[in-house]
Amino acid sequence: TGYYGDGLNAIIVFAACYLPDSSRTDYNYVMENLFLYVISTLELMVAEDYMIVYLNGATPRRRMPGLGWMKKCYQMIDRRLRKNLKSFIIVHPSWFIRTILAVTRPFI
Repeated sequence: TGYYGDGLNAIIVFAACYLPDSSRTDYNYVMENLFLYVISTLELMVAEDYMIVYLNGATPRRRMPGLGWMKKCYQMIDRRLRKNLKSFIIVHPSWFIRTILAVTRPFI
């Protein structure tokens, strides 16, 4: 995490390779608490616009968050945070992510 530009524009970086393995017995618990931690950190950091950079390169499928989890997370984000998100950059997307983006692009 850090800031860019002239103002207080936050930049948040996620490296998917460090996310927990989906085969864990407590996977849902860990992911939910991770999301709550990220949201509480965002609310403290974000004064204006912000950007999220998602690093996906060489991440196995079992470490990538599921679509249901991502949808739930997006719905739980406060309106102010959704409005201030100016860029969501995916670095080295897998074919799965490219497919999902192609299908959902008309609805976003």
